[in-house]
Amino acid sequence: MKRYLSAILIFLFSIQLLLAQQKKKVACIGDSVTKGYGLAKGKSYPDQLQSLLGEDYIVENFGRNGATLLQHGHNPYLKSEELKAALEFQPDIVVIALGLNDTDPRNWPNYQLEFRKDYHQLLSLFWQNNPAVEFYICKMTPIFSGHARFLSGTRDWYDEIQKEIVAIAKQHDIPLIDNHQSFASRMDLFNDFLHPSEAGAAMIANHVHGHLVPKEQELSVEYPFGSHMVLQRDRKNVLKGKSNAFSEISVQLKGRTYQTQADHLGNWKVDLPPTPASGPTDIVIQAQGENLTLEDILFGDVYLASGQSNMAFPLKHALQSKEWIEKTSKNPNIRLFKHKAIAETNNQAWTAEVLQQVNDLAYFNGTWEKPTKVHVADFSAVALSFAQDIQLKSGVPVGIIELAVGGSNTESWIPRKALEDDDLLASYIHSWKTADFIQDFCRERASVNLKNSTLKNQRHPYEPAYNYEAGMALWKDVEFRAILWYQGESNAHNLELHEHLFGTLVQSWREELQQHVPFYVVQLSSLNRPSWPRFRESQLLLSQKLPNVHMAVSSDLGDSTDVHPRDKIPVGLRLSALVQQHEFKKPINADAPFAVGYELKGSNKYVLKFNNCKSLSTKGNQPLKGFQIMDIYGKIVDPEAVQIEENNIIITTAEKPTRILYAYEPFTRANLQNEMGTPASTFSIAIK
Repeated sequence: MKRYLSAILIFLFSIQLLLAQQKKKVACIGDSVTKGYGLAKGKSYPDQLQSLLGEDYIVENFGRNGATLLQHGHNPYLKSEELKAALEFQPDIVVIALGLNDTDPRNWPNYQLEFRKDYHQLLSLFWQNNPAVEFYICKMTPIFSGHARFLSGTRDWYDEIQKEIVAIAKQHDIPLIDNHQSFASRMDLFNDFLHPSEAGAAMIANHVHGHLVPKEQELSVEYPFGSHMVLQRDRKNVLKGKSNAFSEISVQLKGRTYQTQADHLGNWKVDLPPTPASGPTDIVIQAQGENLTLEDILFGDVYLASGQSNMAFPLKHALQSKEWIEKTSKNPNIRLFKHKAIAETNNQAWTAEVLQQVNDLAYFNGTWEKPTKVHVADFSAVALSFAQDIQLKSGVPVGIIELAVGGSNTESWIPRKALEDDDLLASYIHSWKTADFIQDFCRERASVNLKNSTLKNQRHPYEPAYNYEAGMALWKDVEFRAILWYQGESNAHNLELHEHLFGTLVQSWREELQQHVPFYVVQLSSLNRPSWPRFRESQLLLSQKLPNVHMAVSSDLGDSTDVHPRDKIPVGLRLSALVQQHEFKKPINADAPFAVGYELKGSNKYVLKFNNCKSLSTKGNQPLKGFQIMDIYGKIVDPEAVQIEENNIIITTAEKPTRILYAYEPFTRANLQNEMGTPASTFSIAIK
């Protein structure tokens, strides 16, 4: 009987051993991010990967806190007990995530030339153990700007190491798992700016799982592609989507078929050739028995309208709204895409559900729409009046995208990488809620919205990089004719910083879009805020300094007590005129008249010479208003006389001026314009 029981036990043990041998063994090699620093037991990414992979896999965590890839580093993984145990485990699959601690000043500055050699040695040890082993190399998870050593070397060394990791994977033809891109926009998951939370570890596990097990998912196109959209005419357009891993994809457009194959993650991409203005038409997508049709597609000009509340100001609240709702809703050649916020940045605390959605970058939703009365009434008055006018003037379909957040600052619209690569901006973007670089209003309003959050790095639309990451990043693959920009109210407290920020924004958007896209900017209106005159002039100078940036004046349409003036239609029409001049080369003077110099005649007459005009006049032929002089004591007074002579202004004054000012009152009634009614901008000119 005992022999019989022993035989049964031996048999069962043998079966278990055989089953164990048939399971794939996965070794997770790494540092504290792999180890699960700060996480509860069973919540590290290898633990969560085991749950995703199921019983057919055995996942073991061989992470080591503080480990370096460099053998001469302060805590080399190549000399660790964890590596010894991993080799004894004899894995079928090895996932390597090292490099973060090599950014330490004890390591990279001294031993960077050894990085590739040491990485190859690590790979070789597993190859010697099992020549058939499968490797996966991970890009490093982010180190955010709040890290103590970020600006003292870590940022730059991190970038160098990341490039080395990518090169090593390519050299050895090893699959690369991108644990950086998706996490770089999720600072909420990194309380200490380095180690992911439990939710962050779950994201890593999902990334790794997606590489180990082929994706199965329905055929789809990526947001924001969809029916009723407009694609930019006469340029190559990219169409992206998802399907089952490695599935064959065909895309049919205008009688032609374009084919591609999904990658191991199920991502696919098709390049559509340049197509002239036309439509409507359908795009039919097929993949292994699945069919998807994008209906009512137009080819025309695509414009993005972005900024803060004056760009978001809806048509239904604007002057002349009834007339414009009626005619824009009847235009079959306009398509709208409005990004609707899940919660307004008004003076109330957000719910836990909203806070989580904001963290998940799900702050906006929207789709391409036809211009029904309901849709146009809620759409940006500036953007829609622009779209209506430019569509009629150009004769081609127009797609207009509204992406604007009331109260948002310039920082919130700049990509994180551009912010982090700038020493000044990187110094405060992680501590924005207490940094006085950020306007008081933004900090105070955000503190109200985030009152119910206990998360250290809770996200918000006023946070640096947020609106880019949650909104603009969705449009990186879309071709644009131009960007319309109306923002600055939340940066008017520091025009010198704004000058730096706006230049950074323009350059970074062009780099991210891989297009030298033109910007058409609305200058701030007039309002009784003392910082605004200088800010308006600063915007003018920026438009003259930055290439392919043009500015529309709105100071003549302001309201002395309301930051949201209702006279929005003329602003859209001025933007349209600028686009007609600079994009379609229409021979008009849509740029604001501007004094380019002066000549002294006699002892007290100053002749200002203007460009962007054939002749000057006043709005409604009223008496000329808006000119002032600053005397040698800094006192600002009215000149004795001001008169127009063709495209010159003649100022007569008994005082010796040091500066001539125009439209330099916060709320101004200045009324100078050129022959086509384009108003002159706020400006000042020094008298020597």
